[in-house]
Amino acid sequence: MDATAPVLAPSAGYGIVLGMGFGFAGLMLVLSKLTARYTTFAASGSSEEYTSASRSLKPGLIASGIVSAATWAATLLQSSTVAVAYGVSGPWWYAAGSATQIMAFAQNAIQLKRHAPGAHTFLEVIGLRWGTIPHLSFMFFGLGTSTLTSQLITGGSDTVASLTGMNTIAACFLIPIGVVVYTLVGGLRATFFSDYLHTVLIFVIILAFSFTTYATHDYLGSPSRVYDLLQIAAENYPVMGNGAGSYTTFRSENGLVFGIIVMVSGFATVYMDQTYWQRAVASKASTSVKGYILGGFSFLPVPYAFATAAGMAIVAMTANGDAPYAPLGAAVSLAAPAAATALLGKSGAILLLIVLFLAVTSAASAELVAVSSIMTYDIYKRYFNPHATDKQILWISHISIVAFGIFMGVLGVIFFEIGISLSWLYGFTGIFASSGVIPVGLCLRSSHANKWGCVAGLWVGFVCGVAAWLGTAKGYGGAVTVESTGGSYAQLAGNAGSFFIAGAIAGLTSWLWPEHFDFEVSTHEMGSADGSTEKEADTEKAVKDPALVTEKGASDVEKGASDADSIHVQNDATDAELYADFILSVRLTIALFVALCIFMPCMMVIPQVWSKAGFTFWIVLSLLWTFVAAGIVVIYPVYESRHALADICRAIWKDVTGRR
Repeated sequence: MDATAPVLAPSAGYGIVLGMGFGFAGLMLVLSKLTARYTTFAASGSSEEYTSASRSLKPGLIASGIVSAATWAATLLQSSTVAVAYGVSGPWWYAAGSATQIMAFAQNAIQLKRHAPGAHTFLEVIGLRWGTIPHLSFMFFGLGTSTLTSQLITGGSDTVASLTGMNTIAACFLIPIGVVVYTLVGGLRATFFSDYLHTVLIFVIILAFSFTTYATHDYLGSPSRVYDLLQIAAENYPVMGNGAGSYTTFRSENGLVFGIIVMVSGFATVYMDQTYWQRAVASKASTSVKGYILGGFSFLPVPYAFATAAGMAIVAMTANGDAPYAPLGAAVSLAAPAAATALLGKSGAILLLIVLFLAVTSAASAELVAVSSIMTYDIYKRYFNPHATDKQILWISHISIVAFGIFMGVLGVIFFEIGISLSWLYGFTGIFASSGVIPVGLCLRSSHANKWGCVAGLWVGFVCGVAAWLGTAKGYGGAVTVESTGGSYAQLAGNAGSFFIAGAIAGLTSWLWPEHFDFEVSTHEMGSADGSTEKEADTEKAVKDPALVTEKGASDVEKGASDADSIHVQNDATDAELYADFILSVRLTIALFVALCIFMPCMMVIPQVWSKAGFTFWIVLSLLWTFVAAGIVVIYPVYESRHALADICRAIWKDVTGRR
């Protein structure tokens, strides 16, 4: 059996894309209507609710949203690919590097709450502090980062095609349709609903793959059996650059290079992507750090447990001549679909297809809201209509969502036609955006950041990164081609050059010629959602209090919440408490970085090839981490909203019985 061949008919692909797309859109529309009916939050009546979910979300839902936002189709596909290519070290480097960056972003989230509680985008703060030229410069890279995430459309479409034989170009255009529909109606809060459902299914497939591989599969069935087959695979298909050619070793030269790329480029996709800032905007100030720390911790088993199970399973099942599956060969990029087919047959292919489809729709909906926020607040309101009404802001947001949804489909087709792979796009995104990481961090965190030094670092770092990337590609590949520019060393040089040169320029200029910016200015100017400092008590109550509208008199509060021009944003914690959260997040991030990216690899690299007991420990650790993470992002969000959910159920029952 060839596990890489389509196992479903093209009609199944069209059925899932169209049926699930519109079905999921319908579900999100119903949830949005329920939210508008039974809570104070109505996306159709307030731009503040539409673009920032009234800054009211709790840490469990924020953590679930972060896991979903970080789990692109590329995450599941690329992590499985590096598992096959580099062995057990590949998924760990992917997971540890990405989780650390998410946790580090908690510091940005809390600083945004402290210094600009009414901001909608990180670019607004840059524009207020440094003016037009820096604002436009950083906007170029911010929009570019979001644009490059059209790779999620390409990756999702490729996977649908590989599993069903559906036309890839058709998938590129059909997938965004349902996303645009429910995002258009429900706004940011609807994306969090879809994020939660997506996260639930992510952990379902992780557990399904893991228990099938290590417990129930006829050919595999235990960690011991998988380990034995991996040793045979190392003899028949040794991994170049790995200790003894083994799949069960951390002594992997290419795995380490990939890990460094993940750690550097991942910062770019987190710091320069408005999607992550959007979650910081939507969270409560008092719990924003908690949401990001829990989200980063819970994301780790997605690449780690999933890719280890899927990647090692497909390697083990193609290890020798009597294996029931043909070797992957050149189709290593299809490791995840191949593993799904090999482990669970058609049901596995359908399950993976659903999860990857939701990964695409969830991430796409978040990007739609992120880009529409930039288009609305950083372009339309800043440069064309500073006194825009709430109705005009909502109109521009809607237009931006539709326009970017169409653009994502077109760009997905372009990437597919020119043969750009997910791994190439993943590496190039870091090269493109890494130069903005430290300048953006300095803008939000340091009152001494030098304006022109940070702008110079942004552009000079980008140019140097591209030069290093292309030069290394030519040096190693002999010519600048898609293949050579996608090589590990070329992407490493580009990412590192862009990141470190920009950081050096921005850091040195800020140290030698410090500026003295008073963050009280940004706190005052961005203390309200419309840039004013006028305070309306009833509206503030509607924004801060997530209490449900189940009584007759509550309609007045809802009316106040719909007027974004008078919304005053007041943090639900003092500045001293938020600063204490900032210090806590710094300490936790450093501790977890040392534990995940230094201590664990140093321990795992001691044996050249792991023993069977060591491999079994690695598998058990992945399962334990998965269960803990599932408790955080699947059960905890329901628990923290239990009272609100109960009130909604009571209100629905009163509606049904005519007593409300």
